[in-house]
Amino acid sequence: MLPALCAIFCVCVLVQAQGVYSAVEVDRFSAPRNIAFPPEAQAALADDIARELSVEFPAILIVRPGEAAPQGHAMLRISGVVTRYDPGKKRFGLGGPAIQALVTLLDASTEKVLLNREMEGRVIIGGSGDAGESLAKKIVKICNAAHLVASN
Repeated sequence: MLPALCAIFCVCVLVQAQGVYSAVEVDRFSAPRNIAFPPEAQAALADDIARELSVEFPAILIVRPGEAAPQGHAMLRISGVVTRYDPGKKRFGLGGPAIQALVTLLDASTEKVLLNREMEGRVIIGGSGDAGESLAKKIVKICNAAHLVASN
């Protein structure tokens, strides 16, 4: 019964927010001290998320962390905390570091959490790797499926 109620609550929250965000802020993901998440991977992940958002939703505005939302634009903030990072080894230019993170999507003006989800994927560094497995692509799919970001 509890999982059904949680599912209904999530759907209600997401339906309320359908397509209302026309600006997105992508924060660099943080990590606790015991997880070595290098600065270049932090930057690559934030850049990859912003790039994937721009491809999927060409009309949205990408806002730098800490900047105010442009006037007349509701802003979605994407942030996360890394729970596992494995730099791994690339073979023939494929793959990339594996990452698991608690991803948070929230309304930037109210700080209301819209979604908290543990996710895993790859960090695409330097444009190489399997984008199909990238954490950024998975995050954008959630934004699309939940109709959080305006598509026009």
